[in-house]
Amino acid sequence: MIRKRWFIALALILVFAFTCAVNAAEPALYSIDIAVDGTRAYKAFALTPEILNHAGTAALRVIDQESGEEIPYFIHSLEYEAHIQEYYIPFEFLRQFEREDHYYLDFRVVTSLHTDPLISHLSLESPQVEFLKHITVLGSHDNQHWTPVSGGLVYAVGDASHTEIDLASVRRYEYYRLSIPTPQERVDFEVQGIHRQAWTTQIPFTARHEAVFEMDSEGAISTVTLSGLVGTEATMENLRVTHVQLETSSYFKRSVNTGYSSPQVLYRLFFQETALENTLMTFPGHPQRSQISFTIADHDDRPITIDRIWVEYAVDYVVFRAEADRDYVLHYGGGLTRPRYDIENFRDMIIQEGIDWVPLQGPAIRIDTGPVDEARDYAWLFNIAIVLAGVVLTAVAAASFIKSHSKNS
Repeated sequence: MIRKRWFIALALILVFAFTCAVNAAEPALYSIDIAVDGTRAYKAFALTPEILNHAGTAALRVIDQESGEEIPYFIHSLEYEAHIQEYYIPFEFLRQFEREDHYYLDFRVVTSLHTDPLISHLSLESPQVEFLKHITVLGSHDNQHWTPVSGGLVYAVGDASHTEIDLASVRRYEYYRLSIPTPQERVDFEVQGIHRQAWTTQIPFTARHEAVFEMDSEGAISTVTLSGLVGTEATMENLRVTHVQLETSSYFKRSVNTGYSSPQVLYRLFFQETALENTLMTFPGHPQRSQISFTIADHDDRPITIDRIWVEYAVDYVVFRAEADRDYVLHYGGGLTRPRYDIENFRDMIIQEGIDWVPLQGPAIRIDTGPVDEARDYAWLFNIAIVLAGVVLTAVAAASFIKSHSKNS
């Protein structure tokens, strides 16, 4: 009976210890104001390193302060950069003739035997200062059978002009014909083909900040550890670091191992009044640890002197729809899980429509206890519970030993 009571007491103490441990490990929930401004319907603010430390990009909620309602949002991490590549292809004039109520200008694409004449637009020039014509374009592979391709209005009136015709897609005809109505004044044209390609690339938003670091040299290796960002309370936790750059006055050429790719060679050299420098490391693995380390192979040379270190990391923006006369806050941390909203399906249209970039303002407030630095500490309760559990276990073991010894004697 006594042993049963001991075990019940032990169970209660362990439950208490577990509860303390859960409370001690419970992530804190924070709140920070969003400074809504601008005329566009959608707003975007950047997640700071401190927010990323606590919540990453998942444990977030945008809240309407008045109603307490959750506002749908999406994470915007990439900017789009437009590219255009084009080259011109000469045309040779062949003939001009008139038929019924149109006159025609025929041209041949001037290409080599090994060149495929890819053309997406026609560029027209005329010796006449002003003109306005609707032109139909036809294409042919053999100069006999013609296929309508495209058409459009070309003009030069005062300062306004439009002298290109879009062929709607890339064409491979060798011959092109311009069909122009004759009731209008006749205009002669010179034609060039254009092969134009347009595409976009996605580039992550990034920020650059000076890092807090320590350097430890032992033997032929120097180890550099980055632990945070200068002037902030942020660590490297959840920061998707893309590049690290050394600022140094040393002259060197060393192999550097980041642990995320093959060794990289950094150098800072000076030869015959020519400076050669590469002190930038890439981190293709995007480490998201609280600390980042890399090693420098010094061999028999003395370690280099590092004055400052800069880190470049990916920046994420939260995009949401805001009303001009309402206040909003961001809640983050607190064990929140990543939400799923329909707004994700309209991301491209929203970005194309335009976004007001707004800041966060004021210090972050811990919702349950106030300021961020006033965190609850249950560690002492947990330690007391563990000690009590140890005492109970010792007592049970001692009681069992005495009882068994009494029976044997």
